[in-house]
Amino acid sequence: MTPAEEVPALVAELRPLLDQLAELLPEQVADAARGSAQHHKVTGSPAPWHPEAGPVLLTIHAGVRELEQDLRYHVAGHTGAARGGSDANTAAALDSIERLVHGVPDDVARDAARRLGRWVERARQVRDVGESERWIPIHVPKGQIPPACPYCRTYSLRVAQESGRVRCANPRCTDERGERPSGRIDKNQINGDAMLIWQDGRTIYYSPREAS
Repeated sequence: MTPAEEVPALVAELRPLLDQLAELLPEQVADAARGSAQHHKVTGSPAPWHPEAGPVLLTIHAGVRELEQDLRYHVAGHTGAARGGSDANTAAALDSIERLVHGVPDDVARDAARRLGRWVERARQVRDVGESERWIPIHVPKGQIPPACPYCRTYSLRVAQESGRVRCANPRCTDERGERPSGRIDKNQINGDAMLIWQDGRTIYYSPREAS
């Protein structure tokens, strides 16, 4: 799979996460500065801010717009008009990213995929988001051992059964950026060998070894 082909899949993964993050924010039914009563709910002060979902949601909304402008600059030589801050504009920016990424060099598309993957991971780390995913050890044939985490060298890697995402279960493990390692399982297009592709750009090829 090329970097440009990864982007639509990551966008598709990000969209429902944005909806889940938004649902965690309390609804403000009227102007908090004036105060009013609607739906049996009095609003005379700002609604409480979700300490995890709020900042992550704002970061992703801003990042999506910045990524769209970066890609458009590579394709058209200009960044285009700035988008407004609505959810609809975020969705439109994601649509644009899916189109524009096919017109940029591989290194630019790869950077776009990394950014999107990082947002997906940050969204899934928010409490109450992605709790339905089941994380299990990476499967290998009996008598063989799974790949070690390239960052902490322990056998703590876990894979999400539905999405195929990979992360390290060691709470003290961090990657070169100081973040919790996350990636995905893929296959080498030439020989079919398994690969672990990490968010910081590291790619690990592995073949199960016999346990000693």
